[in-house]
Amino acid sequence: MNVLKWMKTNKASYPKTALHFNISNVGTIWQWQHIWETEGADALYRFKGRQTIMSADKQSKKRQQTELERLREENELLQIENEYLKKLRALVQEEENNKRKSSKS
Repeated sequence: MNVLKWMKTNKASYPKTALHFNISNVGTIWQWQHIWETEGADALYRFKGRQTIMSADKQSKKRQQTELERLREENELLQIENEYLKKLRALVQEEENNKRKSSKS
């Protein structure tokens, strides 16, 4: 905003204003002026550009949640495997008992 005010007050050109404020791209001043004329002064203060990357805290929470979900799935699979092995062991035991009974008879 100060750049545009200075340019208007001093009736300076874009290059002269850029040189005075040490702005490397003259087009930046033109864009600022265009935004100010079309959208108003408040539009100059809106943040534009790349969105901020998720904070480290949020990333950590997401990673922990993902890890927790993975561990829960793994736990469930291990429980299923454990039940399967118990039933298999019971079946094998039952077959051995049946063989013993039939060999004794």
